[in-house]
Amino acid sequence: MFKKIAIALLAILFLHTTVYAALPAEPIEIYINQKKIVSDVAPIIYKDRTLVPLRVISENLGAAVHWDAVQRTVRVVSGKTLIVLKINDTKAFINQTPVTLDVPPMIIKDRTMVPLRFIGESLGAKVSWDGVRRRVDVIKYSPQILDFSYSTVNEVPAVVIKGNVPLEYSVAQSEAENAVVVDIKAELKTNKNILNVHDNYVDRVIAEVLETESPASRFVVEIKEGVSFDILRMDGQNSLAIVFRNALTGIEFEGGEDLIATLRTLGPAKYNHFTLGTPEKGDYRLVLDIFGARLSASAPEVPENDYVKSVRVSQFSTNPDTVRVVFDLKTDVHYQVYKDGSNITVNFSPTGNPLKGRIIVIDPGHGGSDPGAVYSGVNEKDLNLDIALRLKKLLEENGAKVLMTRETDIYVNLYTRAGIANEAGADLFVSIHNNSINNPAISGTQTLYYPTPEKKAFAQTIHKAVVETLGLPDKGLIERPNLVVIRETKMPSALVEVAFMSSSHDLGLLRTEAFRQKAAEGIFKGIFNYLSGQ
Repeated sequence: MFKKIAIALLAILFLHTTVYAALPAEPIEIYINQKKIVSDVAPIIYKDRTLVPLRVISENLGAAVHWDAVQRTVRVVSGKTLIVLKINDTKAFINQTPVTLDVPPMIIKDRTMVPLRFIGESLGAKVSWDGVRRRVDVIKYSPQILDFSYSTVNEVPAVVIKGNVPLEYSVAQSEAENAVVVDIKAELKTNKNILNVHDNYVDRVIAEVLETESPASRFVVEIKEGVSFDILRMDGQNSLAIVFRNALTGIEFEGGEDLIATLRTLGPAKYNHFTLGTPEKGDYRLVLDIFGARLSASAPEVPENDYVKSVRVSQFSTNPDTVRVVFDLKTDVHYQVYKDGSNITVNFSPTGNPLKGRIIVIDPGHGGSDPGAVYSGVNEKDLNLDIALRLKKLLEENGAKVLMTRETDIYVNLYTRAGIANEAGADLFVSIHNNSINNPAISGTQTLYYPTPEKKAFAQTIHKAVVETLGLPDKGLIERPNLVVIRETKMPSALVEVAFMSSSHDLGLLRTEAFRQKAAEGIFKGIFNYLSGQ
């Protein structure tokens, strides 16, 4: 009896196993760009690879398929891509480069079946497999230009063209003399077609549709004379940037008692300068390197003068870009280099008196209804004005032209103070203050500056001289981008905090005429040293 029951159970188990084994696997679904693809021959799994009908997949990806029955080969053509496969052969070719397949193409139900991942990725698509849903997703979007703009890339101006895929481009010949023409194999999908820029690099950017078999667009960038460009890929390679390089576009000389050389660049540039040789040997020269710039100018003739024999220019390097300007000097002359907007100016003058003819604006802080800090009955505004008047006397005695933002106890608006210097075309601006803090133990001198190289260099020179002259603790050079008088002034400027009124030690010194005179002398020394190139 037991034996019969066991046999019956085994029979039932066998029947169930047979039923489950006979259930077909879920069909494989293929989606191209999120659209389901239907084929008369279903995809299959062969040796862990998904095989699909070649023609159905290729044509849905925009490729043409050509069958050679004699050679039993198939050619897939998409743009510049040519794929050649042979039935039952694992050796394929992509643009004549051999590739070994994991499984070969094969004929199933009169259809050429090929590995999906291989054919999809060879045609520039992304292929992914979902084993749970038995679904293959193939993503290949047609190239589109989504937007374009004028901005900066790596701190230089650029036209940025944004695509939905990596954009294929070529630089075309331009009929216009000053234009960059870039053709892109992509559909123009923007709401705008013109950007009006009108800066030192670009006038306009015009986008237009090209009449070709496949979608294509053309960008015409009208550039200024002397502008050069590079094309970079960015943002995961989907965007193109037409990057415009700064350039030295000209050198001009202005004669007189001083010789002024103006180096004109397309945009503000960083630079460095140094001297080589010795005056005694007659090979003394001033070298000025302009970083991030390309050469678009020739060396001019130098007018008759007492300082410079000749000037030479060259593209010193191209990676990174550096233009070198060399002034061959006649003697050991005084020179000053400073930046004015997009220009770099070199002022050559006699070594005797760098202050002669200079316009210097002195700004005594606070005044009138604004007393500044007040300690022990002493108003900061009065100390500032006294030191400023002493400094004015020293500068005028040495040939400088001095303008004061105030010479009496009046209130002057901060923007007005900066405006006085800007309207006068001043060479330098110095604001004089005295410090205060809640900690009475802190003593010393501090100098504030707006963060540009020229203003920092001037502030450093002033600070060093004042600290050396007064002998108080060095409380440092402090960057202050929000102070109106040093931010709004166009020339090198600095704000000197002579001493701490909150320190009884410093305040005791500030009460004395001798200390206030030394403060004026320290600032004077700093101005003199800066104009002397020290």
